[in-house]
Amino acid sequence: MDSDIDTLLKLQQLDLKIDNLKKAIEKLPEEIKALEKEKSELILKFDKIKNEINHLEALKREKELDIQTYEDKILKIQSSLEKVKTNEEYKALLREKAHAEEAIMELEDEILNIMEEIENLKEEEIKLKEIIEKEKVQIEQKILAKEKELEKAKNDLEKLLKEREAFLKTVRPPLLSKYEMIRKKRNGKAVVIVDSDTCTGCFMIIPPKVYSDLVKSRKLLTCPHCGRFLIYQED
Repeated sequence: MDSDIDTLLKLQQLDLKIDNLKKAIEKLPEEIKALEKEKSELILKFDKIKNEINHLEALKREKELDIQTYEDKILKIQSSLEKVKTNEEYKALLREKAHAEEAIMELEDEILNIMEEIENLKEEEIKLKEIIEKEKVQIEQKILAKEKELEKAKNDLEKLLKEREAFLKTVRPPLLSKYEMIRKKRNGKAVVIVDSDTCTGCFMIIPPKVYSDLVKSRKLLTCPHCGRFLIYQED
């Protein structure tokens, strides 16, 4: 029976390693995807500032063109002032000129505010670029490490599956069948160590008779509560 105990322990050790690798292989691509998203969001954050600067510069050029339009209008008014024949026409042209000059002053104030905003954004852009470049490198290193970890996990899993396949040939079919059934029911763990008189699978107290048989005869017994194989190991 000692042989069966050793067999089950080795089989479960293999299966637990395989399960852990499968979980890692399932989880790692999601972690890589999350890191890629984090990297994209960093770039997007930087692009957002650049786009805002471009927008403000375009707005500044637009207002400069508006100023030019008003200045051209003032020149025309100046020319017309010399040709007017009535006092009313003269006053109307002066009002129009004053309106144009006032509009230019407002536009110049707006341009100054835009220039100040652009300057602040450019300072922020420089600082953010340094931060982003640093964080981007760190994220890329993490991605590379995760990709290597994933590749290693796949290689290790392939080796363990071959090792398990070869090992199964040494396991008695009835024992293997029962092991697989318990493993399926009990979340991948079919063999547990007994701690004092407690099953470490379900943490229930084992009946004294079962515990006594387990200690004295090293029989391959199962927990009456959860059905897992019980293994007693001396300290």
